[in-house]
Amino acid sequence: MGAAMAFQCSSFYTNVTVSALSYLPAFPPFENHYETVAFLKGFTARNASTASPFKGAVNVTETFSISADFCWPSRSHHGPPHGGPPYGGPPSGEPLDVQVLTHGLGFDKSYWNFYAESSEYNYINAATGAGYATLSYDRIGNGLSSIPDPYTIQQAPIELAVLEQLTIKLRDGTLDSCIRQPVRKVFHVGHSFGSALSHGVAARSPGLSDGVILTGYAAITLGGGPFAINSGLHLAKENQPERFGNHSTGSLTWGDELANQYSFLTAPYFDPKVLAYAEAHKFPFSISEFLTQGLIETNATAFTGPVLLMAADTDLIFCQSDCVGIVDQLAPFFPAAAPFQTYVQPRTGHGMNLHYNATAMYGVVNKFLKDHA
Repeated sequence: MGAAMAFQCSSFYTNVTVSALSYLPAFPPFENHYETVAFLKGFTARNASTASPFKGAVNVTETFSISADFCWPSRSHHGPPHGGPPYGGPPSGEPLDVQVLTHGLGFDKSYWNFYAESSEYNYINAATGAGYATLSYDRIGNGLSSIPDPYTIQQAPIELAVLEQLTIKLRDGTLDSCIRQPVRKVFHVGHSFGSALSHGVAARSPGLSDGVILTGYAAITLGGGPFAINSGLHLAKENQPERFGNHSTGSLTWGDELANQYSFLTAPYFDPKVLAYAEAHKFPFSISEFLTQGLIETNATAFTGPVLLMAADTDLIFCQSDCVGIVDQLAPFFPAAAPFQTYVQPRTGHGMNLHYNATAMYGVVNKFLKDHA
C-alpha cells in the first residue's frame, strides 16, 4: 500500500573539501577476484594475523562533489503553509529542523526513499510528515558523488570528515541556494556504516548535532566475519559490469540476491520484489572503508543531546542475528546523553528500511525526536 506524499525536494551537488588521515594499505591492489578471495580467507582464518592491514597514515586534503537531496514538508510545521515556488526550495519563514540522513554500505541515498517514492519504505515521507526537513546524500564512492580511490581515499575517517563539513555548511547556510530558511536544529540519522559515521560526529564534533539516531547498528561488530564471508568480496566491476565496469578492484560487493538476503533481510518479513530491487540497485563498498570502520571515534562523553539506538532483532552484521541484550552495551559511549534509549525492532534484519514493518520503525524514530528534542 502506498504512503501519502507530504514533501517536496530539490536535488543538487555541493563541493566539500576535507583534510583527514589516509591509511596506506599494507597489501597491494587486487588484480583479480582470486586475490580478493585469498585476502578474505586470510582475514577470516582461525590463525589470522593480528597485524594491521595498514602500514601507516598520511594527511591528505581532498575535494569531493557530493550529490544530495534536500526535502521539506509541503505544509511545514516550522514555517508558513504558503509562499515560495513549488519546486525551487522551501518557503522563507521560521527556522527548520533538519535530519541529516547517512546511508550504509551497499546503498546510496535512495535507501531513505526506497523502492518507490510512494511506497511504505520511504523514511523521508515519514520524517517530513512529522515536520522535519531532510538532507540525504550519496557518500563518496556511491551514487552520483565522487568516486575516489577505494584503497587510499574511500575510508571511514575521510567519510567522517565529509559528513562534518556537510553539517557545517548546512548550519551556516552555505550548502545550497535551495535551502532558504535558516536551520535551527540538526539531527544525524544513520543506517549501519552511516550510523557509525553519525556516532563519530557526536564523539568528535558534539556541537554539530542536536540529536543522534543510530539504526542498524550496535558499535560492536559481532557479525563482521560472517558478512565478509557471505559477500565473498566479489569485484563489483565483474559482478555488475554494466554499472561498475569502470570501478577499481578495490570496489567490492556480494554475489547475488540470496547473499543480499543473508546479510540484510529476514524471511518471511520482506517482499521478494523489494529484495530483487535492492540487488539490482546495490552499490559497492570499498575494501578500505570496510577495514577502517573501527578507526571512527566512539567515545562521545561530551555529547549531551538525545540518542536513540535502534537495532533490528535479527541483525546479522552487528549482532550475529540476535540483538537482544547487545544494544545496551553502547550506553557507556554516551554517558551524558539526555536521554540515551534503545529499541529493538522485531521481525527485522539489518536492512531495516526494506522490511514490511518499516513504517513502525519510522514512527518510533520521529516520536523520539519530538519527545526529546
